[in-house]
Amino acid sequence: MGFEEIFSFTLILFLAIYGFIITAFATSLFYIRKSAIQQISTSIHHPINISFNNHIPQSSNFQIIIVSVIIAVRNEASNILRLLEEMRTQDFRDVQMEVIISDDYSDDHTMEFAGRFARQFPGFPLVLISSSLAPQGAYGKKKAIERAVKLARGEVLLFTDADTFHGSSWITSMVKYFKNESQHMVLGPVVFCNEKNLLQKIQTLEFLGLMATTAGSAGLGYPVMCNGANLAYRRHAFHETGGFSGNQQYGSGDDQFMMSSIRKHYGKSAIYFNFDPLAIVSTIPESTLTGFFHQRIRWVSKSRGYSDRAVLLTGLVTYLLHVLLLTGFFLGLWNSRILILSLVLWLVKILLEYPMVGIMLRFSAKQEFCGYYFIAQVFQLIYVPLAGILGFILPYRWKGRSGGR
Repeated sequence: MGFEEIFSFTLILFLAIYGFIITAFATSLFYIRKSAIQQISTSIHHPINISFNNHIPQSSNFQIIIVSVIIAVRNEASNILRLLEEMRTQDFRDVQMEVIISDDYSDDHTMEFAGRFARQFPGFPLVLISSSLAPQGAYGKKKAIERAVKLARGEVLLFTDADTFHGSSWITSMVKYFKNESQHMVLGPVVFCNEKNLLQKIQTLEFLGLMATTAGSAGLGYPVMCNGANLAYRRHAFHETGGFSGNQQYGSGDDQFMMSSIRKHYGKSAIYFNFDPLAIVSTIPESTLTGFFHQRIRWVSKSRGYSDRAVLLTGLVTYLLHVLLLTGFFLGLWNSRILILSLVLWLVKILLEYPMVGIMLRFSAKQEFCGYYFIAQVFQLIYVPLAGILGFILPYRWKGRSGGR
C-alpha cells in the first residue's frame, strides 16, 4: 500500500469517526431543543405563579434556593457599573441571591467603581473582595474564585464574566434546575453580539458550533466543553470534588476542569445544558486576529491538563481531522486525486456540521449570519491546526499578564 492509499484511508477513517461523534451530538441537540420547546409551550398554557424582588411565598412545599453570583474581575472599570446594574435589575423568581465581586489584582478603578455602586444601592446584596487582602502571590482567576467561594452563602454558585451582557431573567433561568436535587451543574448558552467586521461575524458562526457541541455532548451525558461566562454548580460540589486542586498551574480552565470533575464524581446525569433563550449570556467577539489567536491559544493551553476521555477523544479527533484535511489540500498541489478526495470529504464535514449550527442560529436569533457559514469553515480549516500547535509552544497574554497569570 503506497503513501496515497495510506493517507486516503486515514483521512476517510477520521472523517467517519468525526461524523459519528457529530451525528450523535446533533441528534442529542435536536431532542434537547424539542424538549425545551415543549417546556415553553407547557408554561404558556399552564402558567405558574412567579414572585419578584425576593418576595418568598409562604408555602410548606416551597423550596428556597439561595444563589451566589460570583464574578472574578480584573481591570473591568469600563464594564463593572453596567454589569452590577444588570444584576440589580434581575427579576428574581423563587430565589434569594447575593453578588460577589472578587478582584484579581486590578490596576484600574474597577473596585472603586464597585464600591460607589454599593454605597449608591445599600440594599443590594453586594460583596466586594479586594485582592489586597489575598495572600501574596494568590493571583489568577481561580484564586479569585476560591476567595469568593469561601465567603459565599449560596447553595448554588453562578458564574459569569464582567464583559458579558445578561437579560433580566438570567438568574431565574439558570437556577431553576437546581430544584432537582440530582442536578449538580448547569451549563448556560453564550453567544456573540455587536459584530462589526467580517472576523467577528465568522467567530459568531464558529462559536455557535462550539455551543452546539456543548449542548449536544451534555445531553448525551458526556459533556466535552463549557463556558465560564455562564455556568452554575452546587457549592458542595466544589468542595467534594476538590475545587481547583491539581490544575492551578493552568491560567484558564476553571470551568472545564470543574465540569469534568463533577461528571466523574456524580455521574452522567449530574450536568444539564440550559436550552433557554432567557439564559443566554452574550459577549463581544475579538476584533483583531491577534486578539483572536491569543484567546484561542489560551483555550488550547489548558488542554495539557485534560484527563476526561470524552474530552480528549473529541478534541483529538477534531484536531487531527482538520490537520489531515489541510495537509490533503497541500498535497493536492502535486496529487489531484488527494486534492479531490480532500475537497469531497471537507464538503461532507461541512454538511455534517450544518444542522447543529442551524439549530443554534435559530436559538440565538442570528439566522442572518447563515451566509457566512462557508467562509467560517474556510477560516476554521486554517486556524484550528495553527492554534493547536501554537497553544503548546507559545505563551499568551491576557489582561496584561503572560500566560493568564
